[in-house]
Amino acid sequence: MNLRELKNLLENSTEGNIIFDEPHVSLRCEENSIKKEIVIHTLLKETNKLTHFIEDRPKVYKLYFNLNERRQLKVIIDIINTKRIMIRTIKILDRKLYKNTRIINLKKRRF
Repeated sequence: MNLRELKNLLENSTEGNIIFDEPHVSLRCEENSIKKEIVIHTLLKETNKLTHFIEDRPKVYKLYFNLNERRQLKVIIDIINTKRIMIRTIKILDRKLYKNTRIINLKKRRF
């Protein structure tokens, strides 16, 4: 599946076609301070913000939506059932949290 096919699938879906992996999604929404309605709206109506996706397993996709310059919404969906889209989990990726991280190079010491 390519990006265009995935966007067409999302645009042709309705709110009735989306189901959630409960209670996992509700917990993740609380942790990330986002409502399910916003996730559904982003998934169905704002497909132009979809930057890329990764096929994790057959018919399981990680979708990345830009919310603004620093934040992304990561949504993991599966489309195993052809008439339904199941949202497995969500996560807000915030670049400012990772801004000050550094890679530490460990040199081998000789004794």
